[in-house]
Amino acid sequence: AVVSTQSTGISVYALWIEHQVMTRSNYLALCDLHQYASCSRVLSSKYAKGFGIIGPVLGDESPLNQPNCLYGIVFFLFYLTLDSVAQRMIVVQLKFTLSASSLVMSLYLAYILAFILVDLCLVCLATYAVNIGLAVPAFENYFAAMNKQRKDSEKKD
Repeated sequence: AVVSTQSTGISVYALWIEHQVMTRSNYLALCDLHQYASCSRVLSSKYAKGFGIIGPVLGDESPLNQPNCLYGIVFFLFYLTLDSVAQRMIVVQLKFTLSASSLVMSLYLAYILAFILVDLCLVCLATYAVNIGLAVPAFENYFAAMNKQRKDSEKKD
């Protein structure tokens, strides 16, 4: 629950930075450290909305072409909600699937950050780190539950 809360806060901060960059000229975020270490530059790039995919495919005006950090806020709040639900198998499976998808998206966005934008975004790196922080226990719980199910079914036989 702590990691989900922290990641929601990081995503809210990223959304605030995006808003400031769009509305204030010469805005300098706390995470803008250098020409090649600029959250503002990354969060105002074409990859910061719709993961750089939705705009070209569905159009820039598509209601799905939202800031990535808005998707992050929804994702992390949903994950936080799952943390408060009894850990039934369906919840364990859902958290596993969500965590796996967040890791895939983190790898995709990290590739863009490093090789296309050639930048260092501390907010982005923090988001990747919390995705890993959510994935580790989700994967552990999933494999433990699958192992328990297997053992239970072997006892019945």
